[in-house]
Amino acid sequence: MALTFPSSVRFRKSPAEVRLFGLLKAGLSDDWTVLHHVRWLQKEPGRNARDGEADFVLAHPEHGALVLEVKGGEVMFDGASGEWTSRSKKGGESSIKDPFDQAKDASYALMDHLRSLPGWPSRWGPIGYAVCFPDGRLGSAPLPHMAPVLIDIDDLEPPERLEARLVEICGFWRRDSHSTDERGVARVVDSLAHDVRIEHPLRLDVEEAEREILRLSDQQFRILDMLDAERRVAVAGPAGAGKTLIAAEKARRLAAQGFDVLFTCFNRPLADHLRRALADEPRIHVSGFHQLCLDLAKEAGVETWGKRDDPAFWDEKLPEYLGEAVDRLGPRYDALVVDEAQDFAECWWLPLQMLLRQPDTGVIYVFYDDNQAIYRRPGGMPEGRVSARLAENWRNTSPIFDAVMGFYEGGKVTCAGPEGPPIEMASVEKEQLRSELSKVLHRLIEEGDLEAGDVVVLTPHAPAHSPVLGQIGAFKLTDDPVGKRDVRLSSIFRYKGLDAPAVVICDVDRFVEEEFTKLMYVACSRARAYLAVLLNEG
Repeated sequence: MALTFPSSVRFRKSPAEVRLFGLLKAGLSDDWTVLHHVRWLQKEPGRNARDGEADFVLAHPEHGALVLEVKGGEVMFDGASGEWTSRSKKGGESSIKDPFDQAKDASYALMDHLRSLPGWPSRWGPIGYAVCFPDGRLGSAPLPHMAPVLIDIDDLEPPERLEARLVEICGFWRRDSHSTDERGVARVVDSLAHDVRIEHPLRLDVEEAEREILRLSDQQFRILDMLDAERRVAVAGPAGAGKTLIAAEKARRLAAQGFDVLFTCFNRPLADHLRRALADEPRIHVSGFHQLCLDLAKEAGVETWGKRDDPAFWDEKLPEYLGEAVDRLGPRYDALVVDEAQDFAECWWLPLQMLLRQPDTGVIYVFYDDNQAIYRRPGGMPEGRVSARLAENWRNTSPIFDAVMGFYEGGKVTCAGPEGPPIEMASVEKEQLRSELSKVLHRLIEEGDLEAGDVVVLTPHAPAHSPVLGQIGAFKLTDDPVGKRDVRLSSIFRYKGLDAPAVVICDVDRFVEEEFTKLMYVACSRARAYLAVLLNEG
C-alpha cells in the first residue's frame, strides 16, 4: 500500500480524482508516495511569484517522480481544430485545456520549484509527467506525444498493471544522468508540505525548554492548504485555535520557497518568542509592529518626534514615520504575515503593504481574534483577501476551554483539547493575596512537582506596580526569572499570544464589566493544562 498525503481524500470536487486516489493507495507497493491536490508558490529572483499545482505527484526511490494530470468523464480531441472537449453525463459539451500541456507545464514548474530549494540533489530524477483518464478507454490511436504518457481505464486494474504502467512511464523519462534515492522522495514530500509537523513549546519561559511535536488538526491542514492556494487570506478564530502556529508554519513554507517574509504582530514578547523560534530561517524577519516602525525610521534617518507616554505616538505618529521610511528605503519583502491583527489600527496597513515588492498583488496572510465581546473586526486590511475561520481550540484542556468561552462572543467553537484538572477559583482579600498566592505556588511546585519555569503569574498590572512582585513564600516572582525558584510575573496583556502549562491569575477586580471580560478572556486562555484564579474580594 502506498503512503499518501493526505492519508485520506480531503479534496472531493473531482470524482475521478477520488477514485484514482483509492486505486493508487491500495494498488501501489509500499515504496510509492502519493501526494494529492498539490499546490505551491514559486519565487524566482527578478520575477513575480508564480502559482503551481498538480492533481497528483507520485514519487519512488528508484523510479523518480511523476506529475499526474487527471481528466474524468468522456474526453475528446478534435485534430482539425486542435480543441479538447469534455462531455458530461447529461450530454453537455465544454471546452477544456489540453491535459498533456497541463501535465507538462506542471512538471516543469515542479522541477523549477525543487531545483530552487537549498540542497536539492541536482541529478535526482526523472521528474516526468503522465495524463490519466480513469473513466474512459482510448478509442482511437493516440498522437505521438500522447502514447508514452497516457493512462486509461485498462491500465488501472489489476494493481500490478497500474504499477507496471507507472514504472514504464518513469522509464520513458529517465536519462543516464539521473539518480534516485529515498532522500529525494523525502525532499519532494517536505517541499510540498503535506505532512506538517510543528514544534510547539511546552515551556515558553525557558529558552532551551523541552519541546513536543504536535500534528495539525484536519481543520488546520485545510487552512494551510487554502494559504497555499490563495495569495491573500484573513484567518479568524478564538484564542487557542492555533493561529500563531499556522502563521509561523506558513512563514516557514514561504521562506523555503524563496520568499522574503515580514512576520509582524502587536505584542513585543510574542515577537521576541517568534524571533527565537524562527531564528533558523534567514528569509523571515520577525518584528513587533512598533519596533519595526522605530527600526526602519532609524535606518531611513527619519526623526521620531513625540512623547512616548502619549498613546497617539504609538498609534498614529509611528505609522506615519514608517510610511516616510518606506518612501526613502523602498520595498524589501515578498510576503507579509500578520498575527494579532485585531490590535492593528486602520492606519497601520498601508505602510505595511508598501513594504511589499508587489503591494497590490503580493502575498498577505492575516490572523486575528474574532471575539466580538472585546474586539472589533480589524479595519483597513488589504483588499482581495479570502476569509477563513478556525473553530477548534487545541491549546486548552476542557475545563479551561469552558472558562474561556464564558468570555467569548462569536461563532461556534469546539474543544479539541484533552480533559484536565478542574479550575481553582477563589475570592481573596487584598491583604491576604500574597499569602494565598504562596499556598497556590507551593501546591503546584512543591506538591505537584512542576518546575517553576512551567508556572506564570498574571496580573492586570506591570510587574513593577504589582502587589505580588518579589519574594512570595519560597518563591521569587519576577519578570526576568533566572533561578530555579524564580516564577515569571507578567501583566496579562504583555503575555498575550504566549502560553504556559500552568497559569495563576490574581489581583483582578470586577468593577468594570467590559474590562473584566477582556482581562479574563486573554488571561484564562494563556493556560494550557492548569488554571487558578484569585479574584479580589468585594
